[in-house]
Amino acid sequence: MLEFSVQAERSVVGFSPVRALLSTGITSLWHEKARQGLRLIAPDDPACAIGEYDGDRFTTVRPHDRIRALHRRRVVRGFREVAQAWVDQLGPCRVDVVDPHLLDEGSRLFFELLVHQVGGTVKVRCATGAADAAGLLPKTVSERDRRIEYLVSAAAQLHATEADFLYSQAAGYLGTGDAWTAERILRAVVRQRPTTTGWKDLELACAMLGRPLGADSRSRGDDRRPAAGPDGLHGPQLRLEGGWELLEKWSTTAGQIARNAAHSALFAVADRTVFGTYEIINDLTQSRDFFVVLRGGLTIKIHIRDIDTFAIAYIGPQDTAPGIDHSTDRSA
Repeated sequence: MLEFSVQAERSVVGFSPVRALLSTGITSLWHEKARQGLRLIAPDDPACAIGEYDGDRFTTVRPHDRIRALHRRRVVRGFREVAQAWVDQLGPCRVDVVDPHLLDEGSRLFFELLVHQVGGTVKVRCATGAADAAGLLPKTVSERDRRIEYLVSAAAQLHATEADFLYSQAAGYLGTGDAWTAERILRAVVRQRPTTTGWKDLELACAMLGRPLGADSRSRGDDRRPAAGPDGLHGPQLRLEGGWELLEKWSTTAGQIARNAAHSALFAVADRTVFGTYEIINDLTQSRDFFVVLRGGLTIKIHIRDIDTFAIAYIGPQDTAPGIDHSTDRSA
């Protein structure tokens, strides 16, 4: 039985011990699905293949529980393909993880799946304390990783080009599914250089991981300050938490232009910029309901549920929208 030791550590870019372990295999010989899964763990490996969902950015228009479930499903599927391909090459083995309390969340999930995926072929043991340096697998760190680690540690002195680099790297990690690394990068940067894009991507990363954005989301840059909504509502981004089935049903018969327009409007609702960019008809009978009127008479009725969530109450032609007085095109 082969034996390997990997060192866990705190770092911005995740999966360091996993990459060290996978370096013992020949990734270029893996089947395509395994090389697609590898892209999440080791995006700089030339053996990586473009996955079915690679670059598919989840949208905050989707309910957060759907984003979380979809992300988890994709990650687990990719990890399993990678784990099986690695074990098929090396056979039974034992892996010692040194200082497991330092494992990043993604690495911890991978090792858990590694044990259960291969039915006892791999044993993972946890070790705490110093290990024989000669027995540890060397870390696989790219120049890009080093630059990310350095810039995040120096976030208070970031120049504009450096912040842009970190934002682009975080977006890339989101596209491959590594929301853990993306979140760590974005949290470090937006505290010093808050931008609309940065906060949107951070919220997306948190939604993918199923956790709240955090209290510091209440202190955003000037370019992120929302407009007032019904009853003077202000606050951070709203989340769609109801009416998704109405949108899906309508989308089955709507054209691409109409679908794009509807999605853009829903993004504006989520951003609270809808009130300054679209024609809005307030529902006078329901203080937290309003209509967003788009081109061609397409109308979306929005219900503000609470301080940070909303629901779609209607989507379709304006002349059949419930609650509008069609003699005046205003709320009845």
